[in-house]
Amino acid sequence: MKKPFYGWAITGGGALGNVLQGGLIFWSMGIYTSTFEDQFSQPRARITLIETFLTVAVNLMSPLIGLWVDKGSARAVVVTGTTALGSGLILISLAGTLVHIWLVFALLIPLGALALGVIPSTALISRWFRRRRGLALGISVTGSSIGGALAPPLLTYLFMAYGWRSALLGTGLAVIALGLVFYRVLVNYPEDVGLEPEPEADRISSGAGHSLGQADRWDWSVRQILATPSFWLQTLISGSLLAVTLGLLANLSLHAKDLGYVGQQAALLYTTISFCSFFGKIASGGLIDRLGVRVTGWVTALALLSGLQCFLWLDGYAGLIGACLLVGIGFGGVTPLWTNMAARGFGARSVGRTLGVMNPLHIPITAPSAPLAGYISDTTGSYALVFMVYSGLVLVAASALVFLRPPRVPDSPG
Repeated sequence: MKKPFYGWAITGGGALGNVLQGGLIFWSMGIYTSTFEDQFSQPRARITLIETFLTVAVNLMSPLIGLWVDKGSARAVVVTGTTALGSGLILISLAGTLVHIWLVFALLIPLGALALGVIPSTALISRWFRRRRGLALGISVTGSSIGGALAPPLLTYLFMAYGWRSALLGTGLAVIALGLVFYRVLVNYPEDVGLEPEPEADRISSGAGHSLGQADRWDWSVRQILATPSFWLQTLISGSLLAVTLGLLANLSLHAKDLGYVGQQAALLYTTISFCSFFGKIASGGLIDRLGVRVTGWVTALALLSGLQCFLWLDGYAGLIGACLLVGIGFGGVTPLWTNMAARGFGARSVGRTLGVMNPLHIPITAPSAPLAGYISDTTGSYALVFMVYSGLVLVAASALVFLRPPRVPDSPG
């Protein structure tokens, strides 16, 4: 009896990492901001700086993580991430001031987010998959949606039942223990266990005018990556869309609070987005395998834009749920689009450093997103202008996709 392809176990490990970092960090950001606002009685512009510190630190650390993944052990990176994330949650539970929380979100939480997130999982999956790379990457990042569906209501319940400090202490200890699972399951390369990567179908294109096998053979240097126009367009597209998703996640609960929806009503908004993004990620991954990143990107942009317009014009709870349904589908396409642009263009041997180098270049657009939205809310008393600005960013990304072309892959490895 033929054994199942072990690449699917790698995909499952990547999904679990995304469950942790997505669910406990990004999807729960609104739970943290709302809780810390009540605890520390600070303006929203100061509370949402945790998102800024997180975003800046993630982007600054990511080149090192990308190089570590490509040149070292991706498994070691992931195990390190569980320790960093778990320790960070424990330290937050002990924090006495907002400054202490800022420091944790600037140091340990970013390391956990990176080491458990898309850079190592994309690199690992790209080493194992070719024909179904888009689908495997899409499945892997559904972990973030699963975490988003589970973590906000779970944390809300734990915060209310046991207090946010005890809840984060217990959660941190559980995360650290999961490091053993990653150590047992993840394998850096198929050849490490005497296996071969998934074969490529006849002339399956990467959506870039060359085969994935050809792209995977080339080892791009950081200098070569930065000299490629396609890299800069990828950065603009992914940065614009990530700014919308990160900013919205940090401010959605505050927008809901302004409209009178708190507690589990606010948590359900996040659950709705994450539930829809789960299916959006799988669908986007499969769509990329068939139609390429450009068409998938336009579908993603349309869903996001439609949801943002619903947020802008509808203020009833049913309207908010409807907006979250649309935004969730759009959220589902963002990460598969981002990772596949890099993995298909620059190949399995270089995707870690490509994503790693790209992240710091996101800073000017992603870092101000959450606190700027909070500032607009503080000064105008509404998130209407925020939703208009975010709609503009989505249109920028959709327009840039028109000009996206593949990087030129040399005929032989360098």
